[in-house]
Amino acid sequence: MQPEVLSGLIGFGGAVVGAGAAIVGTALQQKHATKMAQAKRDADRQDAAFETAVQAVFAAQDLFRRRWGGRPVQEGWEQKVNSEADRLRLAMITIAQPEVRQRLQEVAEMLRYWEHVAPFGADDPDRYRAIQRVVDHMLEVFGAHRSGRAIPPRSKEYAEAKGNLDMWIEEMEDQELRERENQR
Repeated sequence: MQPEVLSGLIGFGGAVVGAGAAIVGTALQQKHATKMAQAKRDADRQDAAFETAVQAVFAAQDLFRRRWGGRPVQEGWEQKVNSEADRLRLAMITIAQPEVRQRLQEVAEMLRYWEHVAPFGADDPDRYRAIQRVVDHMLEVFGAHRSGRAIPPRSKEYAEAKGNLDMWIEEMEDQELRERENQR
C-alpha cells in the first residue's frame, strides 16, 4: 500500500475514533448533567416539603396558643387546624426519610383529633399542654432532620398523647363495628 493512502487511512481512522470518543464523552457528560439536575430537583422538592411541614406545625401551634391565650375562639378555628393537618399530610408525601414521614403522619392525626390526645375527661388546659408537647417534639424532629442528626425517639409525653388518641380511635372503631352488627 502506498504511504499516502496509508497515511490518509490512519488520519481518517483517527478522526473517526476521535469523533466517536467526543460523542461518547458528550453523552456521558449529558447523562451526568441530567442526573445532577434530577438530584437538584429532588433536593428542592425535599426542602419545599420540609418548609411546608415546619410552617404547618408553627401555624397549628399558633392556632392553639390563640385558643387558650385568653382570646375568643375564632369562627372556623377547627377548620384551620384541620387545614394545617392536611398540609402536614401533603408534605409527608414528599419527605424521603421514612421516620420523619411517620412522625408527620402521627402529628397530622393528633392535630386533627386534638381533643383526644389528653386522657379521657381532661380539661382544656390539659389538652392544650398535650398538643403543645406533641408540637415541641415535632420541632425537635425537624431540627434533627435538618441538621442531619438521628431522629430522636418519641418523648414520653408524645407517646402518651399518641396512646390516648390510639385508644380513642380503637374505641370508635369498636363502637362502629358493634353498630354494624346491631344493624344486621
